[in-house]
Amino acid sequence: MLAMLGRALYRARWFALLAGFVVVLGAALFGSGLFPLLKGGGFADPNSQSAKAQELLDRQLGGSTADIVILMRSDTLAATDAAFAQTASQLLDPLRSKPGVASVTSYYSTHSARFLSRDGHETFAIVQLASTDQTLKDKQYKALLPFIRSAAPSLQVSVGGALAVNAAVNAQVSADLERAEMITFPVVGVLLFLVFAGLVAAGLPLLIGGIAIVGAFAFLHFLTGLTDISIFAINVVTVLGLGLAIDYALFIVTRFREELALNGGDSRAALERTLTTAGRTVLFSGLTVSVSLLGLLLFPEGFLRSMGLGAIGAVVVAMVAALTILPALLAVLGRRVNALSLQRLFRQVTPVGRSAESRGAWYRLSGFVMRFPIPVALVALAILVTLGLPFLRASFSTPDYRVLPAGQESRVVSERLSQDFARQGASEILIAIRTSGDALSADNLAALQTYVGQIAAMPNVIAVQSLVTVDPSLTLADYQQLYAQPSANPQLTSVASQLVHGDATKVVVELQSAEFSSATVAATQHIRALHAPAGMRPLVAGETAYQMDLFSNLRATLPYALLVIALAIFVLLFLMTGSVIMPLKAIALNTLSLSATFGALVWIFQDGHFTQILNFQSNGSIDGTQTILIFALAFGLSMDYEVFLLSRIKERFDATGNNRAAVASGLQRTGWLITSAAMLLAVVLAAFSTSRIIFIQQIGVGLAIAVIVDATLVRALLVPATMRLLGRWNWWAPAPLRALWRRVGLSESEGAAAPTYAPSTGRDEARDLVEPSRV
Repeated sequence: MLAMLGRALYRARWFALLAGFVVVLGAALFGSGLFPLLKGGGFADPNSQSAKAQELLDRQLGGSTADIVILMRSDTLAATDAAFAQTASQLLDPLRSKPGVASVTSYYSTHSARFLSRDGHETFAIVQLASTDQTLKDKQYKALLPFIRSAAPSLQVSVGGALAVNAAVNAQVSADLERAEMITFPVVGVLLFLVFAGLVAAGLPLLIGGIAIVGAFAFLHFLTGLTDISIFAINVVTVLGLGLAIDYALFIVTRFREELALNGGDSRAALERTLTTAGRTVLFSGLTVSVSLLGLLLFPEGFLRSMGLGAIGAVVVAMVAALTILPALLAVLGRRVNALSLQRLFRQVTPVGRSAESRGAWYRLSGFVMRFPIPVALVALAILVTLGLPFLRASFSTPDYRVLPAGQESRVVSERLSQDFARQGASEILIAIRTSGDALSADNLAALQTYVGQIAAMPNVIAVQSLVTVDPSLTLADYQQLYAQPSANPQLTSVASQLVHGDATKVVVELQSAEFSSATVAATQHIRALHAPAGMRPLVAGETAYQMDLFSNLRATLPYALLVIALAIFVLLFLMTGSVIMPLKAIALNTLSLSATFGALVWIFQDGHFTQILNFQSNGSIDGTQTILIFALAFGLSMDYEVFLLSRIKERFDATGNNRAAVASGLQRTGWLITSAAMLLAVVLAAFSTSRIIFIQQIGVGLAIAVIVDATLVRALLVPATMRLLGRWNWWAPAPLRALWRRVGLSESEGAAAPTYAPSTGRDEARDLVEPSRV
């Protein structure tokens, strides 16, 4: 199939290039409108109790989080002074009548002390917007922002809240992306020039990388019409598409130059052979990386699902570009691919015979490893285990405003609200309650008092805010009478309006314990276990409840995701190699390699090492969702290099039947290539680790470490050592599977059959000999 594709692309090379140009141009135009369509958040399980509570709060009770928080301060005036109040009213009063504004709550409308800072010089107002559509709310926020900043010139006004954090994240992601691309392209260009020792050959991977980014943006734009896509997907899709496109192009161009030299400059034959061998490897690699990301689609969290969809799209775009546009370019260039070459000054990349191959550094390295496989394997394993030990004490957290860099305005507002304003408790539990009929009816108020009484009697509870606890001096009968006649007590009615709407009411529980502490977790579980009175359906939310629900879902879904990843990779590698041992070994080694990656992440981001170099502020934990994302991405990238190495080993093994010689030859042919690809990908990842969004940094650093560890300790040492130890068992499969592979297997070498095995002779070399069967 790929040989036919090579012949077709050679014959229609100019048409293929023209068609590719039109497609890329259309993708660029279509993808340019992506950013306004991306969503923030997406970290919650939409089916969890906390998410359902948040939905009810947002729909009927003014929201579970503040849309906009306006923080006002004066160094000379107290917030209760008439001059301060008059200036604040110039901002807050007109704001109530602005389009889309549902409510403005402040000290001046409630006279509640919770709106006053400890020093008395600060106050804040909460602005809730009427719409529940995130895109519309973002637009309304941008329209309101100029008025908010200019309406109270004598006060120090800062803006925070959920919409401000969203806007700040979007702006930071865009800035990070632009900076990363400015770093990546010139650095990678120089490295490619050194790898290829020529300008033309070095430019091709960069071109394919740019096409991959354009195509990935267009694919994400398409996905926004089907589902919500996280703003954070931009960074991951860009780095994955760019990195893999460069890797694939590096592999294709290198093989084309080799085949060009072996075929006397015959471009057609070289292209056909390149796609038959390296093209098939790229196809397998793309499929392997893609299926390793399928597990992300099992998670209900929009963040992980959109990351999975976007990453799969980026991989497919990179693979398709490397298998269509790049071969067409090579067909047009022919021998000119070596133009502007400096091969006389740099290493020759074209092989010149088996004797030269056996003198290569990677061949000698593999020989050393296979002479001492047990000591080498034990040393490599000891290093990986040591690197992975910090992961045993990993502490996980969920994203909040602290993902933004220190000093960013919306983050500062959140920090000042926590530090400058007194709270009754160290943590809060929100309860959204659906009632049968009007929540203010006498029966529902009586049921609510019974429910609230159970909560108030719990240990660790400091206070409970509800319809029946507004004024401790009032009895249930008083509340029933006053709510039946709202005009009798306007102040009570004003307070109650923030806690009830129709058949929904809100209860706020103040706890003595801190958020995410074991005591707060226990209190949340206790409240959820309470028997609610008839006619009441309580839903418990809050920061701790949200994290509990998220981690519970991640733990429940993760085994299925891992099973999907393992099975899919097993099937693909079996189809490639005809062996059941190779896939199992690859999965085991990759898992071990990733433990070292996660250990390094804990040591850096949780323990706070390299904070000055990476410019981040540790919060004593690592993000729980990013751990799953990094695992899926790093597992796929590791399999990318596994396919690169195994393809050449299998090609030589099918030709010779000698396991030991095949490993040495495969490592010599691909060792420098895998190292170069890993170096280039690590540069791309390192550029994205300059992001000021901390969990994007974690993704960049984690993947860079994974790639480097995999290309060195695993591919260069553990793979040849384990293949030497396994010997003939590397290529073993049960007879029924061997027969199946003969029918449906996709070998890199044409005409290869599943091997059978000669008995061991007891000698080192003879132990690795395998005689291919004839079919």
